[in-house]
Amino acid sequence: MSTSLEVRMESYEAASDQRLPDDQPALIRIGGHGFSKFTRGFNKPFDARIHAAMVQTAAGLLTYFPGASLAYTQSDELTLVGRICKLTSLAAGYAYVRFNYHLAEAGAPAGQLEGLAHFDARCPTQRRHRTTSLIWRAKGDCRRNSIAAAKELHGMSAVAVVEKVRAEKGVDFWTATPSWAQYGTTVKREKYGGTGIDGMTGEQVETIRTRTRSEDMAWWGFNECDLELVTERYWDSPP
Repeated sequence: MSTSLEVRMESYEAASDQRLPDDQPALIRIGGHGFSKFTRGFNKPFDARIHAAMVQTAAGLLTYFPGASLAYTQSDELTLVGRICKLTSLAAGYAYVRFNYHLAEAGAPAGQLEGLAHFDARCPTQRRHRTTSLIWRAKGDCRRNSIAAAKELHGMSAVAVVEKVRAEKGVDFWTATPSWAQYGTTVKREKYGGTGIDGMTGEQVETIRTRTRSEDMAWWGFNECDLELVTERYWDSPP
């Protein structure tokens, strides 16, 4: 993926001091602050414990912000889509609390949580680029972050990075890494059937409930399915 797209995505996210109308869906990018130092005691270039905590944090954000339709995570970043732009500071604070909690549960190295992970958040104003941002993160940024954070990779496309590792290290990225390190993880709500007890009659009744579900899906390009997935509230249309 070209460097020009990376520059465009960063420019979209730079304007965080403008307010969007409350009735327009927006995108919040929540990024780890000082994570290079924070993750020194973890496995490199990625650690399953950090990713597990990020997925749980993404699910928590989706539950905590009812106006959000989708959450996505890769590396030390979270993306939240929905009518939530005015809540950037609250989203960063919530991510801080939940990530550190879930990371402790996942088994952080001894003493690692003494300097708790912090997050910042920004809200791009170009709402038409929500899907573009997800594609860029899944198709390019995620691959680079999963291979290394070395300076020599700066400015290289994701395809070039994968080929460089294959040529110099003899490692096939697609077979040597887990799916979440290749694509990141997308979290949305889903509706599912169950049973309950009617409080008035005491009889058993059929119920429809909501929960979050995560999937390591590839955001490879623009299509109607992916465009709808960004804004629809559930993985599948509710019954």
